[in-house]
Amino acid sequence: MKFVIVVLDGLRPDQLDEAVTPNLAELSKIGLRLARHTSSFPSETRVSSAALSTGGHSSAHGIIGNRFLANGRSIDGSSLSALLTLGSERGGVLTATTIGEVLAAHGRAMLSIGSQSQGSFGLSSWGSWQAGAPAFWVHDPSKFSNNAALRRIAPTFPMLTPDEAPARATIERVVDLFFSFLKEEALPEVSLLWLSEPDITYHMFGLQHPTAREVLHEVDRQFGRIFAWWSEKGEQEEVQLIAASDHGHAIIGEKISVLDHLQRSGFKVGAELTPDVDAAITAQRVVNIWARDRDDHLLTEMYHSLSEEPWFGVAFSRKASDGAPLIADTLPLSAVMAEHHRSADLSFVLADCGPPVRDAWSDGVYYDGAYPIGAGMHGGLSAHELSSLCILAGSAFRSGVVDTPTSIVDLAPTILSSLGLPLPSTMHGRVIEETLQHRGDSGQYNVEDASVSIASSRRRATVFRERYRQRLYLKGAAVTRLVRPKHDRPDANPAQLKA
Repeated sequence: MKFVIVVLDGLRPDQLDEAVTPNLAELSKIGLRLARHTSSFPSETRVSSAALSTGGHSSAHGIIGNRFLANGRSIDGSSLSALLTLGSERGGVLTATTIGEVLAAHGRAMLSIGSQSQGSFGLSSWGSWQAGAPAFWVHDPSKFSNNAALRRIAPTFPMLTPDEAPARATIERVVDLFFSFLKEEALPEVSLLWLSEPDITYHMFGLQHPTAREVLHEVDRQFGRIFAWWSEKGEQEEVQLIAASDHGHAIIGEKISVLDHLQRSGFKVGAELTPDVDAAITAQRVVNIWARDRDDHLLTEMYHSLSEEPWFGVAFSRKASDGAPLIADTLPLSAVMAEHHRSADLSFVLADCGPPVRDAWSDGVYYDGAYPIGAGMHGGLSAHELSSLCILAGSAFRSGVVDTPTSIVDLAPTILSSLGLPLPSTMHGRVIEETLQHRGDSGQYNVEDASVSIASSRRRATVFRERYRQRLYLKGAAVTRLVRPKHDRPDANPAQLKA
C-alpha cells in the first residue's frame, strides 16, 4: 500500500464546483469526503505544514505562526535558514516527531515535491530530505537533496520565473516533476505534492474574482493529471490518493494597524525586543505580543487598551506559574492547542467585520497587513479559515461522506497506521477509523460540545470546540459585546462580532 497526498494550498471545500473543479468533484463522488475537516490554529501555512508532517498542533511541534519571536528575534517561517536558528537540520526546529522521521527510521521513504515557500517545504517534509529521500523544491530542485534521481531530472527543466503570481507554471512544474520521477524510480510509500495555488491568487484577488476562478480551474486541471494516472494505473497498484488543503480563506473587509494603535497609546512596541522596545508584536489575522521579561503588568495594560476596540476578537495568554492564564479575561492558549514555550505572552484574533459594501460577502474579517481589502486571508478562528478540504480514495477507504469531526493532524496517524508503522507519542491526531474499509469499527461515538468561554463586564469570548473520540476539534469563535466599545460607530451593530 502506498499514499499520494496532493495539497491544494488554501482551497476552501465550498469552492468545489462541477464546472470549475470537475476532477476534484469527480474524486469526491467516487472517494470519501470528510465533511467536517478543519485546519490547526493558527490557520497559517507554516503551522499547517508542521501539523501535517507531525500530526500535532502547535503546542506539540512549536511552529506557532508564519512569523514569530524566538530569543527576542523575529523568525520568518518562510525561510529555512531562519527556522534553523531554532535548532539544526537534525532536531530542535520541530519539537515533535514527523511522518518523514518515522518512515526513515523503518527503512521507508517519502517523495516530496512542492512549490510553497522554502520554509514550508522544509517543514512539511521534515525528517525525509535529511535522510536522503527525494525532495524537489521547484524553485531550486537541488536545494534539499542529493538524491540520484533528482540529479538526473532537475537539469532537464528550465528555471521558473521567480515569484510567479499567479503561479500557473509553478504548480504545473510540481506535477511534471512527479511524472518525471515515476519514469526514473518506483513510487515510495508516501508522496507529498504541494501546490501553492489557489492560495497565492486568493491573496491577490479574493475568491470570486474571474482570475481566481481561472487559476482554481488550472489547479484542478493539474490535479486531474494525477487523478487520471491514479484511475488508470495507481489505483490498481494499491495507491491511495488524498486531495487536501491546509486551511481555508476569509475575505479582508477592513484593515487596521495594531502596532500604530499601541504606539499612539504610548506603548514602546516594535518587531523585535531591541533596547528601546518593551514588547514585540507580529500581526496579520492573529496578533502575537511578547513582553520583555513577561511583564504581566505591561501586558494587562496593553490588553485593556486593545480590548476596547471593535476589531479585537478572542484573546489568549500563556499560563502563569499557578496554571491560570497570565492575563485576566483571556482564555489559555491551551484552549486552542497552542501553548508552547515559544508562544506569545498575549495572542488575539482580529474580529469578523461587516463588508464595506452591504451584502458584498458574508466572510469579511479585520486584517493587519499588506494585502488589499477584498483579498483572501487566513490565520484566524472563523469557520471559513478553519474549513479545509479532504477527500480520500483507494482500496483502503470507504466511499461516501464522513460527517464526524476530523482535522489536518489526523492524516499522519491514519497513514502511518495503515502502513503498519508506530505512532509517535507527540501526535495529537487520531487514526480516522471511520474512513477505513477493513478496520473501521461500527461503534457509536458521541460528538460532545466542548466550547469554552470567558466573560468580563464588557464582553464574552467563546471558542467553539467539539470533542470526538477524546480529541478536540476547533469549529470557530465569537465575541459578544455586552457594552458598546467607545470607538464603535453609532450605526454599527455591536451585538456580536465573530472572531
